[in-house]
Amino acid sequence: MKIMVINPNTSEEMTGHIREELERIRRPETELTVVCPRKGPVAIESAYDEILAAFHSLELVREANEQGYDAVVLACFADPGLVAMKEISDILVVGIQEASFHAAAMLGDKFTILTPMKKRIPSKYNDVWRNKMPYHVASVRELGMTVTETEQKPELAQQRIMEVSRKAVEEDGAEVIILGCAGMVGYAEAAAKELNVIVIDPTSVAFKYAEAMAEAGLCHSKRALYAAPSKKEYKK
Repeated sequence: MKIMVINPNTSEEMTGHIREELERIRRPETELTVVCPRKGPVAIESAYDEILAAFHSLELVREANEQGYDAVVLACFADPGLVAMKEISDILVVGIQEASFHAAAMLGDKFTILTPMKKRIPSKYNDVWRNKMPYHVASVRELGMTVTETEQKPELAQQRIMEVSRKAVEEDGAEVIILGCAGMVGYAEAAAKELNVIVIDPTSVAFKYAEAMAEAGLCHSKRALYAAPSKKEYKK
C-alpha cells in the first residue's frame, strides 16, 4: 500500500516532523511519502492562505493518482481544497479535520478543538457546521501561539495544550480534545495521559483511517458531491 501525505504549507521543518511521527505508526507494509508544495504560504493562518495552499497542492494530488498511490492524506486542519482534491482524484483523499471530527464524535458526546490563534476560532465553528457536527462541539479554544510556534516551540506548545485542555474539560464539559493543527502532531499522548481524557492527533488518526479504508477498497463517491469537473478550456 502506498499513501501520500501532503502538508499543504511550504515548511520543510513541519513536513519532516509529520514524516517522523507517521513513520512511527505506519504498518510495515505501508509505503509512506510525506511532501509539501514548492510554492505557497509557510503557514496556513487565514482563508487567503488556505486558497493559495490548496492551489499549489492540487498538483501533488494529481501526481499521487498518476504514480499509483492508494490514498492521499491532506495534513492541514483547515482541510484546504479538500472537495476539489476529491473531485480530481480517483483514489481516496482524507482530510485530517474531517477524519478527526468523525472520530471524536464516535469517542465521546462533546469535543473541544484547540486552535493556535484566537482569530481562527470563528472559522473553526464554520468548519464544524460544514462537517455537520454542531451538536458535538463543546468549544473552540486558542493556544495563543502561531502555527509556526507550535512547531518550533514544542515545550511551550505542550504546556499550553495541557492548560487549555484542562479548562475545556472542567469548564466546557469536553470529553474529547482535538489538536486542531498539523503542527501539533506528536503532542497528544502526553496530554491524554496527564488529563485522563481522549486527545486526538488529527494527522495520525487520518493516516490510520486512510490505511484502513484503502485496504478495504473504499473511496469517496464520484456520483455528485465529488464528481470529476466537467472538461472545459482554461486560459493560461
